[in-house]
Amino acid sequence: MVEILWLGTLLGAGAALSVGPIFVTILNEAATRGFGAAFRVILGSATADAILLLPALAFAWLIAAMARAEVWIGLAGAVFFTVLAVQAVREAWRLWREGQAPQARGWAFWKGVTANLANPLTWTFWLATGTPTIMRAQHLAGRTGMAVFTVTWFGVASGLEAVIALAVARSGHRVGRRGQGAFTGLSALLFAALAGLMLVRAVSA
Repeated sequence: MVEILWLGTLLGAGAALSVGPIFVTILNEAATRGFGAAFRVILGSATADAILLLPALAFAWLIAAMARAEVWIGLAGAVFFTVLAVQAVREAWRLWREGQAPQARGWAFWKGVTANLANPLTWTFWLATGTPTIMRAQHLAGRTGMAVFTVTWFGVASGLEAVIALAVARSGHRVGRRGQGAFTGLSALLFAALAGLMLVRAVSA
């Protein structure tokens, strides 16, 4: 059981701290709309992982089929993150020039779901790493091992993301609106870079 806990902790920490679409989206929401919006992104991301986790357990071939559709997933991801980049530029401009915080929106949860599902690396993770690790946990301790790994993974990943989001959200009071605007502008650049990376991967696949 100790090995299962370590597997869940290490994979969860790696997923939370890797700089990718979800990480950038969480930071952007935390900086512009506060911890509540960022936490909804985290919940949406976790929901997307759960969506992939279920077929990974029951139908590994389905994940493999989606991995073969990486070109289309990558193109969809490039479009989505381009939209997020444009939105972040507008928000940065509003914060910098007008000192006005963007209004909270109800789609933060779905932003987390979409950002995770539109990332081809998420599918690759569940095919190459997540599913084999779950199978290892099942081999070590049956269904109990699978449950312990899953709860540990989600707990560590979402918990670390929440801590980072809270720190960023609270820093907004210290850096002021212009500081938040500069940070949001940086997130726009990161979103654009992610969109470009996904487009290049999709074209070269």
